[in-house]
Amino acid sequence: MKKSAILLLLFCFTAAGQNSKFKFRKYIEDTPVSLTEKELYFNRLDEINKINTIRISKNLQVAKQVKRYLRFKHLPETMGKAQFYFYFISKKLKKYNLPDELKYLAIIESDLNPKAISKVGAKGMWQFMPATGVQYGLYENKEVSLFFDPIASTDAACRYLIDLHKKFKDWELALAAYNCGPGRVSKAIRNSKEANFWKIKHLLPKETQTYVSSFLAVQYIFNFYSAHNIKPKNLIINPKEIQTWINKESISKAVLYDTQKRKTIFDFLNPHLLTSTLPIRTRFYYFKEFPEKPVVLYHE
Repeated sequence: MKKSAILLLLFCFTAAGQNSKFKFRKYIEDTPVSLTEKELYFNRLDEINKINTIRISKNLQVAKQVKRYLRFKHLPETMGKAQFYFYFISKKLKKYNLPDELKYLAIIESDLNPKAISKVGAKGMWQFMPATGVQYGLYENKEVSLFFDPIASTDAACRYLIDLHKKFKDWELALAAYNCGPGRVSKAIRNSKEANFWKIKHLLPKETQTYVSSFLAVQYIFNFYSAHNIKPKNLIINPKEIQTWINKESISKAVLYDTQKRKTIFDFLNPHLLTSTLPIRTRFYYFKEFPEKPVVLYHE
């Protein structure tokens, strides 16, 4: 087992892993981009847009975001987590017939941190506000929070994105609405009488003005990281080997812990379990073999 892989798994539980959240959303106006850099980025962005369903307009703002992201020291860890989480996210996107590139929204929203909480109370990998999350089937109590369940929240995000695209009939507007809410986007459209993101963005919150550009810039990083000598740090667990289980009766987490390594993996896979006890009929995720005689469990 490689040391870097172990460190990455531990990274997900440390302050270093938590502090990287929301950095992808920010935009720093004074990031200088040379003409050579701009030409290089634009040529590569054209390659992305050729294969994507969602084609985002390239502009200087995108180039500035690309250059800013390339300075992020935590990119190897982010990309390692992406190799794990994107497996499940892509399956959900395919289930709902959505463009696969929407998986990059989870990078912008939380840096793939399933327990991220914003200053305004948005929760989880997909940063659902409480009311919106409940509307799409997420719930929480003292023991379980589906806002922190990577798979359940991804399913909710897919259904929310479908509704936003149906409402605005345009992916750039739908992405903006995901960030600031459909009400604000609708108001901007009414006030400007324009149904084009680039023509209404000045009427939207500052973060939303750069959100669509960030969406394309993140894709640049994930498509051309090797050209910038970025080496992803892989997780030690294979997402294809994760099993979903439901307990028939209340059970202690301790029953599912074999070793400290197994405990760390179990907690990583189940950020939605908030206490030491799993309530009856709780969905949870497990890696490889179970303890002998899992009499109170059944496979979903």
